[in-house]
Amino acid sequence: MKETIKQLIHEFQEWEIPKPFARQIVIPDLPLKLRKAQVFVGMRRTGKTWLMYQQMWSLLGQGWKKSQLLYLNFEDDRLAQFTHNDFQSILDAYYETNPATNGRETAFFFDEIHVIEGWEKFIRRLVDQEKMQIYITGSSARMLSREIATNLRGRSWSQEVFPFNFSEFASFNGIQTDSKLTSKTSAHLRNLAQKYLLLGGFPETLFLPHDYHSALLQNYINTVVYRDVLERYNISNVHAVKTFLLYCLKQLAAPFSITKLYQSLKSQGIAIGKNSLFEYLEYFEDAYALFAVPIYHFSEKVRQVNPKKLYSIDPGIICAYSIKQSFERAAQLENAVFIALRHIYKEIYYYKTENNKEIDFIAIARNGERFCYQVCWDMSDEKTRKRELAAIIEAAAELGLKEATIITEDYQELTTESDITISCIPYWKWAFTFNAVQYPE
Repeated sequence: MKETIKQLIHEFQEWEIPKPFARQIVIPDLPLKLRKAQVFVGMRRTGKTWLMYQQMWSLLGQGWKKSQLLYLNFEDDRLAQFTHNDFQSILDAYYETNPATNGRETAFFFDEIHVIEGWEKFIRRLVDQEKMQIYITGSSARMLSREIATNLRGRSWSQEVFPFNFSEFASFNGIQTDSKLTSKTSAHLRNLAQKYLLLGGFPETLFLPHDYHSALLQNYINTVVYRDVLERYNISNVHAVKTFLLYCLKQLAAPFSITKLYQSLKSQGIAIGKNSLFEYLEYFEDAYALFAVPIYHFSEKVRQVNPKKLYSIDPGIICAYSIKQSFERAAQLENAVFIALRHIYKEIYYYKTENNKEIDFIAIARNGERFCYQVCWDMSDEKTRKRELAAIIEAAAELGLKEATIITEDYQELTTESDITISCIPYWKWAFTFNAVQYPE
């Protein structure tokens, strides 16, 4: 195995590191004395590897030599037989290949290391004993779990990586975040928002003609099915897993009931236990393909008996699996708003008022502050306007909030009723300026 690793090291040293488009994700420059491995977690193809390339270029720009960097992708087929017993071979191969770096600061980049059982112990040893910076990627949310944090003994700094948000999408298309919203810029943003809702923000898709987007996104989802669910959990019932996921993808931004799905599959003659369906949902959540949003309520029992609402990692997924794209606008918008919120808040719910009026999102910051969001495609109709305002005012009053937001396709209004200020704002404007500074955790 050591010789294989040496070969991979030589290849990396001869390989020209791609220059990525700079993301808005901040990679902190941690002092070496903090001794923490930086972990990037997210669904496949969201740009985790390119984020590491971004950091490599940053180090090279600071005067580092490429020989001080090591990169290994643990999904390389040449490492298929790699086990936890081979981790020491990485150090042996690297220092034998680059003897001049021994004793100097180095940076190791490990892609998808979570596929190797026992990786945490090796990383903890490197952090504790070696003079190096460590960067890790993984496509499993379990890398953020308390168990992993415990195994690393607080030696990790984790960040989730999502596809491009709308602000990054706009920047990629020439509109920087500090641009003034002139009439020309606003018109451009409106147009880009329509494209973003249809196509999404997976980095690789930004370079493709529109005709290829759906096929590529479906390919991403198929990879998740086979690599992150079927293989990872040794599931043989391929048909049941695929049927389950397709059902979920067609139910995005809508209430989702495992019981109803179970009954539907049973009527179709598909043999699958209800508990297995709950497990499948957990697996796809772990792989960042799906997000299940529960109802906001203090009672755990109420949260359990009420259906959850499903969202995907990217609004483009909706179009990739829809035969009626023009009719999915509301779902695309709601999914895009959810993802924008999920970039910042991990605790997100939907809400039902005492009069059974539904509010799309209640987002809770780490300091406990709550934010209320409703999504409505078109509020130009007076009847629709009154209905949406009445619902969000009722919810805000019940929750003791003085402000709430309704996100629309292109309707804008600021109104105060019952001492509650309601901001109706177009998605293109809200998403372009939405960030953690405005809405701190």
